Amino acid sequence: MNTQLSVAADPQADTAGAVSAVIASLPVSFGPAAEAPDVVAVSGHAGWTTRAVDAILNGAKGVVVSSPLAEDAAGLSAAAGAAEAVVVLDRRWAGNVALDSANDKVHGVIGAALGDAVLLDSVAIAAPGTDPLHLLADQFAVLVQCEIEVRNVRMVQCNGNGYTVAGVIAGGVPVALQAILTSALPATASLTILTSAGRADVVLPDPAAAWPAEVHAVTTEGATMLPTLYESSHRTTWSRAHAHIAARTAADDLARFTTVLSLLSQLNR
Repeated sequence: MNTQLSVAADPQADTAGAVSAVIASLPVSFGPAAEAPDVVAVSGHAGWTTRAVDAILNGAKGVVVSSPLAEDAAGLSAAAGAAEAVVVLDRRWAGNVALDSANDKVHGVIGAALGDAVLLDSVAIAAPGTDPLHLLADQFAVLVQCEIEVRNVRMVQCNGNGYTVAGVIAGGVPVALQAILTSALPATASLTILTSAGRADVVLPDPAAAWPAEVHAVTTEGATMLPTLYESSHRTTWSRAHAHIAARTAADDLARFTTVLSLLSQLNR
């Protein structure tokens, strides 16, 4: 039987993660909290780790954080572990259902391409005025979610139109991360792995609606397009939070977030 969990969100969290709309679309799993909520939605602006810890100390079984800024989450990890609470991060693109760890087909396509990679290229498109480091964190989060270990990252250029970041993956394969800040294109993140015999492409949409991700592969055996999944990152994140809380299992979101922070720190070396 599916247990309904009560949810509370302040206005900032509601706006950042479209919480009200998501909860309304998952009525069997979630409902509004009258008093002490089972799950607290937290906006990821500055100080989110402190607000998440406060929610846990006040008895929340879980916390969902929307678009978290770069902050040290060690204290939050300790508090969540001590209280056996679940912390799930609602990431713009990394939370897409196509990249869920249970999606063996997508991870199989990516893994096969990485085994023969000659270049990895990723492009993030966002609105003008978007904070570059926040956007880069979202882009890094996609790579971390795909189990891609990037090393030796460095900023090549950064201006009002975007940035270019270079790095390498296993075997010294070059990595290029680019951002384009424009209002002429929809917000998307793409990942392209070129191989000696073809390529693999993943295109992730903005989570504002249930637009599907696109996953293509070209090998010596021909071209393949994986089935599309019409689901938003927001709904996927909340469904995952419910599953962890119901099963009393820990999420690995904060560990992955720490990896993203490590990559960002390399830019300052």
